[in-house]
Amino acid sequence: MMTIQETFTVELHDINFDVTSHWIGNAHVFRLTFSDGRPPLNIIEAMGYRPFWTSVPQGRQIEAEFFGRKINEYQSKK
Repeated sequence: MMTIQETFTVELHDINFDVTSHWIGNAHVFRLTFSDGRPPLNIIEAMGYRPFWTSVPQGRQIEAEFFGRKINEYQSKK
């Protein structure tokens, strides 16, 4: 079952992205939609040797790490 946790917008100097936070089972997934028209991105913070952000499905790792850090920064300011 999927439930929507929260929705918020992160504003950067050159792009904004809307974030919808979802729980799918016991996974916390973030869906990002961008103001510059790039395709939406689904990311999750995974636990390994250290926590890291990854895209779901895989393939957009650089974006996942960058935007995941921006989500962490946004949430720490709340």
